[in-house]
Amino acid sequence: MKQFLILIIITSTILSCQKKKENETLSPGIIENKTFHSTVLIDGHDFDGTIIRNCIFEDIEGDGLQIRDVDNLCIEDCIFKNISEDAIRFRNSGTSNHVKISRNEIYNIEQNGILAPENHINTVIDGNLIYQVATNNAGSQFGSPHHGIYFQGINVTITNNTIYDILNDQGNCVSIRTYGTVAKNILYNATDHGISYFSDHPGNGQPLLIENNFIFDNGKRGINLTSNGISENHIGSALVRFNTILSHTQSPIGTNIDLEGVAINIIGNILIRTDGASTYIFSPASFSESYNITASGDLDFIDFVGRNFHIKTSSSAVNAAIGANSFPASDFDGQARTASSLDVGADEI
Repeated sequence: MKQFLILIIITSTILSCQKKKENETLSPGIIENKTFHSTVLIDGHDFDGTIIRNCIFEDIEGDGLQIRDVDNLCIEDCIFKNISEDAIRFRNSGTSNHVKISRNEIYNIEQNGILAPENHINTVIDGNLIYQVATNNAGSQFGSPHHGIYFQGINVTITNNTIYDILNDQGNCVSIRTYGTVAKNILYNATDHGISYFSDHPGNGQPLLIENNFIFDNGKRGINLTSNGISENHIGSALVRFNTILSHTQSPIGTNIDLEGVAINIIGNILIRTDGASTYIFSPASFSESYNITASGDLDFIDFVGRNFHIKTSSSAVNAAIGANSFPASDFDGQARTASSLDVGADEI
């Protein structure tokens, strides 16, 4: 009987490993028009410069795509769906530099849409559609809670993405743990925050820039900046400028006292809080703010109910930031901003 039970355990373990077996051997260069039903590992500098495009990763037990020790990898125009762990995971055991993840659709993912530890640098995540992510609340050694993008790597650029329906109890659309740029994204319907910074990985005293985002209808704040209490990990500054943020039960922007010493500047944002409370920026830590507009409802947006937060010419946001000496060169749509015509929020008329 004992031998029979051991045999069952061994067989079960083998089957479990088989489910997570990495996919067929792939060659560097261009990998395109393939469909994968098990985890793909891109591993080693032989794959530097490889392009993965127009592929489908679906119905996978484990991660969809894993990345280790590869530079200048491009992942573009792919679909990731029905995956039991992370859609794209950068491996803890390796490094990468200048990986670009562009124009992919990522949905029905039990853990993170994209997950990367701190040894992956200069990543660009641009133009992706990420939704129905973090559908499993169970813990994971690779990160819990789970998020749309969960990035610990340094100098990441997260731009032009639409991320929504992050379902984990503490899930954020974007969880950034070091420094970089988060700009021109649409972020909504996360259970927790739209953008969350938490200092549990080295920020190296570098800047975090958050600008030109539309952030709305998240469970808590639009932007939340917090610390694990270890000041050596802190970023040097957080510049939060020209975002349009709508929250319901908490302030659109918040920080905590442990970030005292980080230069926090909040400039030219539209901050809407619908519950009638009057705190729009909650910050026990010192911060500076200018040219922000606060409201409890519609500021003459194109379609407030339909959540089109582009402004009409009648909006009080028009030209309301003239005089600001810090502003993005363009708005959410790429339209130029100038010192003489400078609207508050993510949209420039």
